[in-house]
Amino acid sequence: MLIEEWMKKDFAMVDKNATVGDVKQILRKHGSNCCIVATQKRFEGIVRSEEILGMNDSLPVSNYIRKIPYTLSPQDTLDEAAVFFLESDLELLPVISEEEIVGVISIFDILDAFTQMAGFGEGGIRLEVELKDTPGSLKHVLDVLYLHSMNVLSVLIYPGKNIGERVAIIRVEGKNAKELSKILDVNEITYNSILKEEKI
Repeated sequence: MLIEEWMKKDFAMVDKNATVGDVKQILRKHGSNCCIVATQKRFEGIVRSEEILGMNDSLPVSNYIRKIPYTLSPQDTLDEAAVFFLESDLELLPVISEEEIVGVISIFDILDAFTQMAGFGEGGIRLEVELKDTPGSLKHVLDVLYLHSMNVLSVLIYPGKNIGERVAIIRVEGKNAKELSKILDVNEITYNSILKEEKI
């Protein structure tokens, strides 16, 4: 998924000639801990609320601008943004297009996106299956679910504990975990867990 689908276009921003008092006011208005500093939409850096806490309101904000080594474009992916967040202590990254700031994305936006992609809160049945890391192993499970008219809500895959194994978390529509368990047993599909989840 692309950054442009998740970035915020309304965010705390001030000119580099602003004062500390201006930044405090903007941060309060947006309920944010981080303010973008820009000159005619050209990104200069960020100012964190903790860095100006207790500082005189008349001081220039330019004294507290923090340069950031990472910026994103609207066409970058959420995966790329997640890596940037892992490599920094930042909570917010600017999104730049044609040298102008067009939005921001926070670590909380990334978590929200990944949560939705993983199907958390959708309800239904959560199935955890260990698979061999070979072509067709996931397809076999999905084919069985398809043959029993079970609609798949999401699939999340990550490396298993052992080399050559993967773990798939599959969420399907349904109310009866016991029924799904029987279907898997008949088709000789081993699973770690089956849980009924309520819709949030």
